[in-house]
Amino acid sequence: MVTKQLQQVDVAIVGGGMAGASLALMLARYCPQLSVALLEQRALPDAGASVQLPSFDTRATAISAGSLQIFSELGLWAQLRDYCAPIQRIQVSDRGHALGVSLHAERHERASFQGMLGAVIENAALGPVLHEALAQTPVQLMAPAQVSEVQMGADGARLRWHAGDDGEQAELKTPLLVVADGVNSPLCRQLGVEIETIQYRQRALVTTVGLQRDHGGVAYERFTDAGPMALLPLPRRDGQHRMALVWTCAEEEARALTELSDDAFVERLQRAFGWRAGRIQRAGSLQGYPLSLSLAREQWRRNLVLVGNCAHFLHPVAGQGFNLTLRDCYALAQALTGADLAQDSSDQLDLLQEYGRDRQLDQQLTIGFSDRIPPLFASSNLMVQGLRQAGMLGLTLAPPLRASFVGQAAGFGL
Repeated sequence: MVTKQLQQVDVAIVGGGMAGASLALMLARYCPQLSVALLEQRALPDAGASVQLPSFDTRATAISAGSLQIFSELGLWAQLRDYCAPIQRIQVSDRGHALGVSLHAERHERASFQGMLGAVIENAALGPVLHEALAQTPVQLMAPAQVSEVQMGADGARLRWHAGDDGEQAELKTPLLVVADGVNSPLCRQLGVEIETIQYRQRALVTTVGLQRDHGGVAYERFTDAGPMALLPLPRRDGQHRMALVWTCAEEEARALTELSDDAFVERLQRAFGWRAGRIQRAGSLQGYPLSLSLAREQWRRNLVLVGNCAHFLHPVAGQGFNLTLRDCYALAQALTGADLAQDSSDQLDLLQEYGRDRQLDQQLTIGFSDRIPPLFASSNLMVQGLRQAGMLGLTLAPPLRASFVGQAAGFGL
């Protein structure tokens, strides 16, 4: 196999998914002095290709108002708006208890992005928008690019990659390697980064459901004995009112639900969720994936940073995983503003230490919330039930507490 001449860039990002692509756009926007390469193992769609979305069976992401503000700074809101459904209110309820909490954007001015707490966008639309924007920047897009080897040295990383099984091998050298290749990261294993994993022994069932009535921009988070359920607003398509469902349940129940007929599943869903969103008319095919908490023991070291799911993979409750990743990426881009990575590695180490300190509190609060809330609401202990109902009552009656909670949910908490 022939090896191309060694190429060098200031920052190399391995992984062109939502995390890696978002970071590359931020570096192009805030750090124009840095040369950036983005390596993605899959081929990317042709630039300018229109996004074709089916009405059902697409994964969706809840994006907080703070994250929408970041995308707006990057000049992407005009393109994303057509694929988003706004979240104007979040309705939180506890099955078997009458008390619930309704969170509104207008009650917390910092949580409002054009009057929204956030928005929901289908991943099939978000990816092409990010890659289309990248095509308009100096970022070098290398796709398909399969990284076969990484060697770390005192002056940075040296990567070997190739385009497919028969592709010509190439080498890339960089003083800063960013790993964004997802949960169960092959590069993390190769680099000896230890990952701490907690298995929840649950699955998240994901699908798109059709409703009889319009959702009105309301997102529902419903806690049950088996686990949390979420219905998130989606744009209307083909005349159908739609919402994205995330149903968390035990492995055994998940298997039983996937074996139901379409009509039987809709009936079971209606009983479990109730009628807050009106009548559920249909559902697409179910996709299920096991739930775990995965944390890298070190998210940065000299010449190396981890972002996205390889750094932290969270329970989907409250939809904070991707929003936390965006805040990480934004902070990293801000830390590198004006940096000359090729000149002084000690300066780079200081920048990464500062980045790590800045992100520590936000990560601890967000990860802790996503880890502790589901078992709290699943508990049948009467004392625990009383405490969580007291918490809901406090959110209902205490405006400052509710405003703080809304701000955190909208991505402005810190």
